[in-house]
Amino acid sequence: MKSSIGKSTMYEVEDALKLMGGYIILFKGAPGTGKTTYAMTLLERLCQGDAKGAYISTRIDPTALYNQFPDLEKRVPVKNVIDATQSEFSEAESQVLYEDLTSFLRSVYSVVAEEDVTILIIDSWDAVSFQVGKENHDVEKLETAMLDISRKTKTHLILISEYTGRRRLDYLVDGILRLEKEQIADRVVRKVFIDKMRGFQVPRSNYPYTLEGGKFTHFVTPGSGLGSGRHRVIKNEELPPGYYSTGIKDLDRIIGGYPEGGFILLEIADDSISWSYRSVLFHTISDFLLNDHGVMYMPEDGSYSSSVKKLFGDYVSEEVLDKNLRMPTTSESESGDPCLTYLEGESLKEYLTTHHEVYKGLKKPVLQVLGLTRLNGYPEDDIRGMLSELISQVRTTNDVFVGVLKPSMKLKSEIREMADVHLRFIPINGTLNIYGVKPHTVIYNISPLPSGAGERKKEDHLLKFTPFV
Repeated sequence: MKSSIGKSTMYEVEDALKLMGGYIILFKGAPGTGKTTYAMTLLERLCQGDAKGAYISTRIDPTALYNQFPDLEKRVPVKNVIDATQSEFSEAESQVLYEDLTSFLRSVYSVVAEEDVTILIIDSWDAVSFQVGKENHDVEKLETAMLDISRKTKTHLILISEYTGRRRLDYLVDGILRLEKEQIADRVVRKVFIDKMRGFQVPRSNYPYTLEGGKFTHFVTPGSGLGSGRHRVIKNEELPPGYYSTGIKDLDRIIGGYPEGGFILLEIADDSISWSYRSVLFHTISDFLLNDHGVMYMPEDGSYSSSVKKLFGDYVSEEVLDKNLRMPTTSESESGDPCLTYLEGESLKEYLTTHHEVYKGLKKPVLQVLGLTRLNGYPEDDIRGMLSELISQVRTTNDVFVGVLKPSMKLKSEIREMADVHLRFIPINGTLNIYGVKPHTVIYNISPLPSGAGERKKEDHLLKFTPFV
């Protein structure tokens, strides 16, 4: 599957409009779902060189349209914006005060025939069909005639509708995109459904998307595809006093960093996320290591410390790992590795004794990371006692304690209450996303920043957090 990186629109739609002549797509969705924004994004992608678009507006005054989309005039000349709002006070260069089928079609055909029009957008089709189609047979004639103009002139036609039910038009058009806005944890998530795409295989029926920056951008990178690579260190002076970097500049901007003495809870909301959240966690750990701070990391249940150390080799050098990273191991044969500390006892009290001894030998401040499911085999009172002791310690020493909370963990509600910062990872159609419970934030999609974007070097691994808006 092709990646969405650097590509705002879904490749199935772009391919259809690039490879076929006179392709007709119906956009469906309630008000505010981004139908017009998506149409304008398609114009930007496809109207290159001398090719132009035409826009028939029954809802928005052309002046307001250009204000909303500042670069639109490069792709849609003023004369190609037809004001069909039926306003007597229109200042548009092209206006149609239509009352019947013939006058409307004549206006449309004149624009398409006289200009080099690549895409014709009618926004909204509902208003046109209501104004022109006094009877059902008039609506059918209008639909047939519009589709005929599109196919004969090889002009792509996008019809925008706020009616989401089935009707005759659905069977006539080549493609149907349904845009929806829903709520997850009282936060907005947008999805576009490909209900129909004639002549093309559709490997995925829907995609999450955002309207951030006034453009339609969909997300397709799976959580397992976030990758790894060299971490670019963020100096502590780039953060407000009293905070450490999360290791990701976008996340620092969103929550302001991790507070000194804070308990940071990273909650994995769904088992399908698996290990993909580690791309975020490993950048936090790497940033502490490269700032010459100590890190103590007990990986999640099912992980071996020696294997996790190998994964860190993608982010930082072995020299840095050996100097600043410490992880527990139950294998005596691994105890010769400077990163791995052999645990002789099995009780949490014995673990804490070893923990405190290791802590003394690390450069301060120390990042302490605990995969909380490692504690599930112990009594709940012992778990409470251990967490209380660790949290009290970091508050006194101004270190940072990060706990990773998975669905199978005991005492989830109590642990959430303890957190100073609570971030929750959620899957949406296979993509990895995050939102803040404390502090409250919108949902952000997590994707790799493309090579060459911004200040990124080829070997760097940077993550981009894009809000759902």
